[in-house]
Amino acid sequence: MRSPARPRSFRISALRLRLILVFTCIAVIIYFTNSNIFDYQRGIVNISREVVKVRFEVLSISQELVDSLLSMEENQKKYEVLREDTYREYFAAAFKKYRQDISSLQWFSYRGSEAWAKLRDDFETSFPETVDPAELVKSQPPWVPQEKLNAWRETILAAKQENERAIEAGTRELYAWSEGAVRAGRIGFAVSMAVAILGSIYLSISLFRPLRELRRGIRAFTLDGKLTPVKVISRDELGEVAQAFNEMTVRLKEEEKMRTDFIDMLSHEIRTPLTSIRESVNLMREKVLGEVNEKQMRFLNIAGTELERISRLLARLMQVSSMSSRFLSLSFKPMDPVQLLHETVDKATPQAEAKKITITARAVQDVPSVMADAEHLGQAFLNLIGNAVKFSPPGSAIEASLQLADGGNQLLFSVVDSGPGIPESEQSLVFNKYYRGEKLKNVVAGIGLGLSIAKNIVEAHGGKIWLSSKLGRGSTFFFTIPITREIE
Repeated sequence: MRSPARPRSFRISALRLRLILVFTCIAVIIYFTNSNIFDYQRGIVNISREVVKVRFEVLSISQELVDSLLSMEENQKKYEVLREDTYREYFAAAFKKYRQDISSLQWFSYRGSEAWAKLRDDFETSFPETVDPAELVKSQPPWVPQEKLNAWRETILAAKQENERAIEAGTRELYAWSEGAVRAGRIGFAVSMAVAILGSIYLSISLFRPLRELRRGIRAFTLDGKLTPVKVISRDELGEVAQAFNEMTVRLKEEEKMRTDFIDMLSHEIRTPLTSIRESVNLMREKVLGEVNEKQMRFLNIAGTELERISRLLARLMQVSSMSSRFLSLSFKPMDPVQLLHETVDKATPQAEAKKITITARAVQDVPSVMADAEHLGQAFLNLIGNAVKFSPPGSAIEASLQLADGGNQLLFSVVDSGPGIPESEQSLVFNKYYRGEKLKNVVAGIGLGLSIAKNIVEAHGGKIWLSSKLGRGSTFFFTIPITREIE
């Protein structure tokens, strides 16, 4: 019976927590900024409502009241002088309009509206609702005493001036609130941008530093084949990835050591019986053990050739297993690079002539002597030329050259061939041990050690090795050696 699965504990990762923290800070700042702006907008709306809906309306009505009073005063005086009924009608219309306007002011309530209430009460006391303007003007003027008209006008003008001052103050306050809203928006935007930038910097540092360290370790392996641990910078998921990479590095180093030890053991165990077999075959080929016929000699020659090939293969395996740029033992002596160039080309010429390939050696003049291990450096150069011969088509040409680089501080060796070229996806891998191109694995013999050996030798001299290649246009291999001291 299967045991029930234990519930997984909920845990927020450190990486996710950092993201939540940054975005929460930005959201909180935006919230408070918007809240502040909304408060300013609410104040602006309230002031605008009082100024536009109340104060301006009252100002308009108060102006109409003044106009009505002036009309009543004018028409009343004209009737007293001219006695024309038209002025009675004009007075009645102005009186009626004044009563409507003074009544409409009762719907506005604000600080200072008591003056309108007193004015309305005085008017209604003097002229109740039952008084008809048409009946009023049938009597003899004055229909409204001049003192009453003057008193009402003074009250209206005083209340009107107070209202105008309130409108001016409200306008200034409205401007101040608008400025505050703009300022709050700018400050909120600036703070939000600052937090966003700082948060982005914080996230980029906390994310990209571990990623950059991981990329460094991975590129060191893919480009140089070196397994180097990386720094575990954080304790989040990226730190766990870095830790896993380091564990993988340790495991691969252990496997590399096991493979090297196995090759050393295998080479040592095979070399002794192989030497005995080779000597026995040589004794039979030399007829020391008796006469052999032509057929037997042919098979002995085949066996001898294959034994030589196996011996060379074992030597290469042992060489590459012990040859590392960190542990390679070199003997630095004065060396003539031009002489090394021609000697290496001479060694590769027989192999090239078998394929009818021409090797040309070119060197600039006045090449200085350098301190180097001529034997190992010649081996590296020979590996590059041998590779070019191996992959070049019959009848083609190879150019091996030597020149100065880096302002005369470096020797630059190069080998140009007319082979099939190397795909760009494989160019970073060709210097790895045992690597062979996918298309050439079953076409050209070899185990993929020549370039790796050359790389180790060049790097042990403090130089660099690289290539330039295009499919169908051949390849060019380069390596540099620093000129440490000129020899007179």
